[in-house]
Amino acid sequence: MIYSSGPLPTYPLSLQAQWQDVERVFLSAQLLDWLVEPNSLTRRLKSFSQQFAVEVLSERLVDAAAYQGDIFTCDTQQVRVREVILFCDNHPMVYAQSWIPCYERAEQGVDLTHLGARPLGEVIFQDPQLSRQQLQVADFSANADLQALTQSFNLPNQPLWGRRSRFNLTGQQIMVCEVFLPGAYAYL
Repeated sequence: MIYSSGPLPTYPLSLQAQWQDVERVFLSAQLLDWLVEPNSLTRRLKSFSQQFAVEVLSERLVDAAAYQGDIFTCDTQQVRVREVILFCDNHPMVYAQSWIPCYERAEQGVDLTHLGARPLGEVIFQDPQLSRQQLQVADFSANADLQALTQSFNLPNQPLWGRRSRFNLTGQQIMVCEVFLPGAYAYL
């Protein structure tokens, strides 16, 4: 992928924002439709493009306490923070960050440690017991980390919106945050 010569962001990116329930924000019908997509965002993006790709930016273990918050808690010492860019026809569409609890034994949770360039949504939405427990949205226009990321891809500066969802996957909590990048279908 093509990057600018400017400073690259450091990972994991901060997703600090004023998260709120979707009912409390006024958005265009197009953007709202993408933010509240109940099914796999990966599947929807693929349906709009000829070529779909995932680029893993970072995947690392971090202290779980640093990633606990108002809608995500876990009972492990560490979480795997996975950051990817979803590309449609070679254009960066979505930055996604996932928080996956790390269990010592595989039977304690679904093994999501060897995804590589496979999209997380492609895996978790195959599980019939998957349930979304909470969805919130946020405006990332003032988020310096995400602005640095968009600059690294030479994307124009524009307001950015994203969503975060807490999923229950066979008793395991997973947090998925997705931010629509400039030029994404959600803004057209």
